[in-house]
Amino acid sequence: MQVGGFFGISGKIETEVLTTVVAQIANRSVYEWEDVDYNVDLMIEYMEKASAGYPGYDLIVFPEDTFQSFTPGHYQKFGLTLDDKRFKKLQAKCRELSVWGVFSPWLIHEGADKRIFDNSAILINDKGEIVHKYVKNYPFTPFESTYPGDGIKVVEGPKGSKIALIVCYDGDFPEAYREAAYNGANVIIRVSDYIAPIQHRWEIMNQAGALTNNVYVVACNSCHVEESFQSFGNSMIVGPDGRIITKATEGSPGLIKADLYPGIIDFYQKQCGHLQNIHDYNRRGAACLGGHGKGADISEYNAYKK
Repeated sequence: MQVGGFFGISGKIETEVLTTVVAQIANRSVYEWEDVDYNVDLMIEYMEKASAGYPGYDLIVFPEDTFQSFTPGHYQKFGLTLDDKRFKKLQAKCRELSVWGVFSPWLIHEGADKRIFDNSAILINDKGEIVHKYVKNYPFTPFESTYPGDGIKVVEGPKGSKIALIVCYDGDFPEAYREAAYNGANVIIRVSDYIAPIQHRWEIMNQAGALTNNVYVVACNSCHVEESFQSFGNSMIVGPDGRIITKATEGSPGLIKADLYPGIIDFYQKQCGHLQNIHDYNRRGAACLGGHGKGADISEYNAYKK
């Protein structure tokens, strides 16, 4: 797993394989509820395509705002709640195919004025249950007038995965990846509707988030034109050494797949050695005289004390 480091992984490891599919879709701009329904049916179609192409896959990931898209002046009219019939269809399909899925809607903020939205990512398990709702921590200012989330939670996923969800612009902040890994994630899923011409930022931050935290990063991006916004695709799955395992083409819809090994990440992060960043972040100076292999476990960075 580690290339060019001083130390390898020592000891015996047994881990399950997490077969992960990324669906880089070209969803429709939304002007009517029929457009929302079209996008839901498109996601179901891709779930079925994935079953045909990658039988027995465990997890499928769709891009940001694939229900209502990001049509300026229009998407705010089509807010959903988690009991909407469109979620029921996706829950039923997850149950039918026995797969987990990550989906991203604009949600009406519960208990608040219906003009207030959450930009969310939803994790549904293979029984069709909603097991996690994440709200984007860093809305894209000034275009995105949604409420920010209040943290990055990690939940148990399939095949030993510990999953954290982040959304689009979240992934431009190193703190988002670090918080997820610090909270125990071995797989960070970034769903996005990331636009041209900043492809380089997308790729750099996906790789950096994986490398500096020794985790898998599954990054799923749209590929469509929304008014003047062009989402370029380039979805990718990145390994814990920062290398891209597989990558989708630019500007074309399609599916990519990789087999991940979450148990290796757990083992790696607990093992003392060169370039094991989360281990060493939690144990600064563990090798110093008096460190006793534990070191300091409190960050002195002002940015993290805030």
